[in-house]
Amino acid sequence: MPSGRLEINFRRLLSRCETMAAEPEKGGWRLEKYVCALQGMLEDMEKTGADVKPGFESMQGYEKKVTYLKNFVQTTKLPTIAERAQQHQLNAPARSASPPETPNTGRVSSSQQLHQITAARYNQDMRKELFGEDDDSSNGLRHRGSIEDHSTTEDLDVVLQHHRGLQEKLAEEMLSLTRNLKHNTVVASKIIQEDNERLQGMNQLADSNYSKLKVESDRLEVHAKRSCNWWIWGTVVFVSIVFLQMIIFIKLFPKNS
Repeated sequence: MPSGRLEINFRRLLSRCETMAAEPEKGGWRLEKYVCALQGMLEDMEKTGADVKPGFESMQGYEKKVTYLKNFVQTTKLPTIAERAQQHQLNAPARSASPPETPNTGRVSSSQQLHQITAARYNQDMRKELFGEDDDSSNGLRHRGSIEDHSTTEDLDVVLQHHRGLQEKLAEEMLSLTRNLKHNTVVASKIIQEDNERLQGMNQLADSNYSKLKVESDRLEVHAKRSCNWWIWGTVVFVSIVFLQMIIFIKLFPKNS
């Protein structure tokens, strides 16, 4: 529900602009002026207080509608029908989950209806241009207005059915991608878990080897110290014996003078 007079006026003018865009003979130069006024009212709503300002989703929907109408007006200024039709397809409005006018009803928004009606009209104009129909033949076709309206309705139904098919196909592809992503995530988590277990085992083995190496190093160090002591004492005893023998030899055999 609108929460302020400014939003009420904005929605009335927005509905009027969409009606004028759907019926070009009722629009003309006034549509561009109305769209500029819509832009100004939208900027004013952005500056209002939180108690009056529409919700975030509503503001997004309004911005998308105003942007689409601005692009619509610029498209009508192109010189040829082919250029207008091509640019019109590029300006297709994005589908929103819950637009302000039709929340969760399963219906398309007014911008999408306008886009589809205009696309059908451009296609009809291009067919007329392709087959070389002039103004006289188009005036003659006005007497069959009911038949054309029925054909336009059928074209709109075909377009809607095509869009539904594309949406269903896109939903199936997204579901398949989600399943594949889930499967890949599970496989990756299992691989990471196995790698972590292997790393833990390697760390435990490294700790065990380090402990054993330290014990053996200590034993080797003790053994080396003991061997070194025996060699030192043996050397000291040998040198002492040699020294004593030399003294005894000198005493027994003194040098002749």
